[in-house]
Amino acid sequence: MGAFEGTGDLLKGGRGATIGGIGIAHSDCGSNYYFQKGVLIVPEEALDKLLQALGRLGLGQKDARIEPIEGTGMVQVRIRSRRPIDRLIEELGGTLPVEPSYVLLLSMHIQGLGARRPVPAPPNVVPRNPLRGKGKNVNIGVVDLGFFDPAKAGHPRWATRDVLLDQTMSLPDPNITHLPFVGHGNAIIGILKQLAPASTVCTSTIESQPSDTPGGTTDRRLAEAIQRLLSRNRIHILVVPFGGSTRHGAMPITERVLEPYLGSTLVVASAGNDGLDPTLYPATDPDIVGAGAWKRKAADLGWLGKACSTVASPANAIGSLALADWSNKGLSVQLSAAGEHVPAPFVEASLKIRSGAQDKPAGLRRAKFDGWGLFTGTSFSAAVVAGCIAGKVGGDSPPTPEVLGAAVLR
Repeated sequence: MGAFEGTGDLLKGGRGATIGGIGIAHSDCGSNYYFQKGVLIVPEEALDKLLQALGRLGLGQKDARIEPIEGTGMVQVRIRSRRPIDRLIEELGGTLPVEPSYVLLLSMHIQGLGARRPVPAPPNVVPRNPLRGKGKNVNIGVVDLGFFDPAKAGHPRWATRDVLLDQTMSLPDPNITHLPFVGHGNAIIGILKQLAPASTVCTSTIESQPSDTPGGTTDRRLAEAIQRLLSRNRIHILVVPFGGSTRHGAMPITERVLEPYLGSTLVVASAGNDGLDPTLYPATDPDIVGAGAWKRKAADLGWLGKACSTVASPANAIGSLALADWSNKGLSVQLSAAGEHVPAPFVEASLKIRSGAQDKPAGLRRAKFDGWGLFTGTSFSAAVVAGCIAGKVGGDSPPTPEVLGAAVLR
């Protein structure tokens, strides 16, 4: 991720808040979701009815630009609306399955891909060895906004072996200012390889443009990244380390793409770092494992050797286990794991990093990293959950869907 000084009120669609050149809007119907201005999503079979309805509302076909979304049965309709798009959706939604083009404002609305910026890892909390042999014959997929080459960053050999990167970006530049999710994708990989070093990790980078709001993407872009990953690789466990708030707890395009794979691929998604949000997709999907974060630091939970013994449902938590105040709860959380100060390979550099939502004091700080960092957020607890499951089901043959399902219930 690059530098960003910030312009306007991005959360409210201020100056500079665009993705793919399309402005971002915030719902004014009492719900915390964000969408691309003037872009509607509708099933192909309902397109004619949508155009007829738009005509009745004073918007003719000349106002609509239609683009099928390949492989989903959905159509994207770009309209030049003469009324607030939120109002238009409300008027159409009663009779048509129409939705906005959802935006995942990862670095703002979900309070950062991590609840805090990464901090240097003291030598005594850096694990010397991964959990040897775990995760054999398990393929783990990770979607994220970007990954740098772990070999170029000097990560340990076990953290680079059998890591298949679809594309890479430059290492974090010490001369620019970074947002709190710097190193996010690589931290996910590093956590997975600590817990399941014999697994194969495949990545899929979500499309982005230089003009995009930092940390922002869309339902469509997420769906396309997942489709590329799952159609090209046999993925047993898919990690989606972020999400977005929506009107009805789902994102129509991503939901359509995931649906055929849910019987054979276990999907683990972060529950979010708002401390409450019950509508964060995909964690709220009943067929997806939403991961929350325990309040105690990873080292206090016995990182690395005991990390998997504390992966549990919050409803069944015992002793000193309790969800962090900033971890989402309720429908979003099926399992919880270490998510506070989780060690992962990072870079050897002195970096300027802006604060995350939970950083105190806030503001810009420079920190010197010696190759490892401590990462906080439900993104990283999702990686812990996925890595522990991969370690549990790994063996002489690939895990079956039944074995994966049983591992979640244990």
